[in-house]
Amino acid sequence: MPAPGAGLVSDEIVLEVRELSVGFVRRDGSINRVVHEVSLALERGKILGLAGESGCGKSTTALAALGYRPPGSRILGGASMLDGVNLLELPATRLRGVWGKRVAYVAQSAALALNPAMTIGRQLGQPLTVHKRVRGEKLRARQLELIDAVGLSDPAGALRRYPFQFSGGQQQRIALAIALACGPDVLVLDEPTTGLDVTTQARITKLLRALVSDFGIGCLYVSHDLALLGTFADRLAVMYGGELVELGSADTVARASRHPYTHALLGAVPSVRRPRYVVGIPGRPPTGVVLGSCAYAPRCPYVLPRCRAAHVELHDPGDGHAARCIRLAEIEKEPLAGHALAPAPGGSQLLLEVSDLNCDYKGAKSPAVKNVGLAVRAAERVGVVGESGSGKSTLLRAIAGLHKPTSGSIRLGGVELAPLAVKRSRSVRREIQLVFQNPDSSLNPRHTIFDIVARPIRLFRDDIPSKREREAVKELLDAVKLPSGLLYRYPAELSGGQRQRIALARAFAARPSLLLCDEVTSALDVSVQATILELIGDLTEQTGTAVIWVSHDLAVVRTIAHRALVMREGEVCEEGETDELFTAAQHPYTKELLAAIPELHAPTA
Repeated sequence: MPAPGAGLVSDEIVLEVRELSVGFVRRDGSINRVVHEVSLALERGKILGLAGESGCGKSTTALAALGYRPPGSRILGGASMLDGVNLLELPATRLRGVWGKRVAYVAQSAALALNPAMTIGRQLGQPLTVHKRVRGEKLRARQLELIDAVGLSDPAGALRRYPFQFSGGQQQRIALAIALACGPDVLVLDEPTTGLDVTTQARITKLLRALVSDFGIGCLYVSHDLALLGTFADRLAVMYGGELVELGSADTVARASRHPYTHALLGAVPSVRRPRYVVGIPGRPPTGVVLGSCAYAPRCPYVLPRCRAAHVELHDPGDGHAARCIRLAEIEKEPLAGHALAPAPGGSQLLLEVSDLNCDYKGAKSPAVKNVGLAVRAAERVGVVGESGSGKSTLLRAIAGLHKPTSGSIRLGGVELAPLAVKRSRSVRREIQLVFQNPDSSLNPRHTIFDIVARPIRLFRDDIPSKREREAVKELLDAVKLPSGLLYRYPAELSGGQRQRIALARAFAARPSLLLCDEVTSALDVSVQATILELIGDLTEQTGTAVIWVSHDLAVVRTIAHRALVMREGEVCEEGETDELFTAAQHPYTKELLAAIPELHAPTA
């Protein structure tokens, strides 16, 4: 049956998705159903948020609603109605006339979506030329108008430049301008601000909110960021196992969730105002639709025998807030999960000391890092925050020996370190380990998980003989909560969260005294992020390893760090104990960062 709120006869609904079901063809020819009877309505001038963990069917639903069929996919049922036309029945030739003109799509990575070999002007002109037949002075005027509308300075100059000449936030604005070029009725955005710093994200979402309202666009915003959707969207739909499990106004769903899965997701959202460890959801989502029982039952703390006996329907008790749960009216919501942070280690020995560090890049107008000083004690977790381009990652790479400083000193255990890792001793290389933002790039795709984790053991661990390597690797996988059955798989066979756990296992295999983490959770959904944060907290407390945690997400830093530094344009503008920094910030820039963070209302108990 259609979801509550869908299928209404209204002039305000610009796209109506009715009982959409999608599957993918397996190797044996059978169909794996990954989306089941999803019904959604996009209203003019409104934003519908679509949330859930990775693998729950969000992006598949969004793309299928536009009529897009990836290789191997099958539309198993349903309709997607735009002005009385079912997009799911249109041939590819007619869909190409709709895409870009009536419906538009913005992908997660603007850097990959934009053509690096074409100027912004040419890319912005393509949809206008193809769909609207606009040329000459009218084309240029429209290009300038669009660049100005998305808030980029010097529109004429921007049209002549290439994508690589813009920052990540600027690239996302350009992608948005291209999507809006032909004045679409429907806009679908798939994680468009993932990986952007909080102030850039705030500017993009504010701009998007204004554009959707001013142009009367029906917008579907796909994201794993519940904090963002809860404060930014008008309505919020939550997916699990290819089905909608909760649907209602964004404020109501965020403040008084009715499905145990939504409540667990909210418990995994880090908070700037509530310092605590967030807790991930045990287990993983199913790889396909579960029709014989409640799909969430294996992970649900409220499960009853009858939850496993039959498929559960989406139910609206009459207030427009629907949930797929048989205990809708009786579950007493518990406080959000999490426990207090461990206190900072008092009186610990000074481990790392960075003094007057300066770093440059060839051709840059100003230094990337300017006279930065940093001290880290043994077993301490220190956060480094700031916008993109503030010098955070450069500082981390200099400490790791991957970027040669122009001046300054780095001492580990009181010993001056060589500028580059290749000049450092074997013992120093063992003591400092770096975990990168993207495990897809840092894990060798041709090596098995066993070989990846065993490599630092072979390089640095003389205490582990070769005959004990396999046992040691299994212990490390167990420490990062992964089954030993993954030992001989390859990175491509694992999820993003699993790959990041492998990167952590590899780092801890060397038994380091200092772990450097560079945006390691920025692309993960909230539940996986919570699991990684919980894992790092537990491992560092057990091993006494110190951590420098670089992130643009201040809520994550408050969750994990004992102390924090705020960087701006290569310099440290504020520093202090995490609680003090987040409750009584002194520098205007720190206050600006804190003000830009989306914060959910406290859920009702």
